Amino acid sequence: MSNPPAGSERPGSSDDTGNAMPLTTKIANLVISVVLIAIAASAIAATGDFPRSMLATDVGAARFPIIHAGALILLCLILIANTLRTPTAPTATAKAQIGIAGYAGVALGMLATAGCIVAMEYVGYGVATAVYMAVIMALMGQRSPIWNPVLAVGVTALVYGVFHYALQVPLPVGSLFE
Repeated sequence: MSNPPAGSERPGSSDDTGNAMPLTTKIANLVISVVLIAIAASAIAATGDFPRSMLATDVGAARFPIIHAGALILLCLILIANTLRTPTAPTATAKAQIGIAGYAGVALGMLATAGCIVAMEYVGYGVATAVYMAVIMALMGQRSPIWNPVLAVGVTALVYGVFHYALQVPLPVGSLFE
C-alpha cells in the first residue's frame, strides 16, 4: 500500500492552487458583497412602514422586501465566506485583455436591462422578460436558435408562476393588453 505524495495531488493541501482565486477577484467579491448587504439593509429600513397584510396566505407588501433583502444578505454572506476560504492565486504576469467587445457586451446588457424595464410598462412582464432573457443569453454566448427562446419562455413562465400563483404578487400586464 502506498501513500499519495505530499503536495498538490492531495485535496485540501496548502499548495493546492486548482481552485485558487486571484487577489483582485477576492477584493471585488468582498466589496460587492458589502455594498449589496448595505443596499439590502437600507431596503429593509426604507420599506419598514409598508402596510402589513391581514390574510395569513398573503405575502403582503411588508414581508416581500424583507424576504428578498434577507435572501440577498444570506447569499452575500455565503459569498464572503467562500471568498475568504478560497486560497489566493499567485499574481499572473500577463493580464488578460478584455477588449472593446467585452465592454460593448456589458454596455449592451445594461441597455437591454433598461429597455426591458421600459418595455414591461407597455407589453407586460411576460413578453418583455422573455425577449430580454433571449437577448442576454445571446450576449453571454448562448446563441442556439432553438434553446434560447425555449429557455427564455420556460424561465419566464416559471418565474411568473412562482410570483403570480405561489406568492400571489401581481406582475405588470402591460398597457397594450389592458
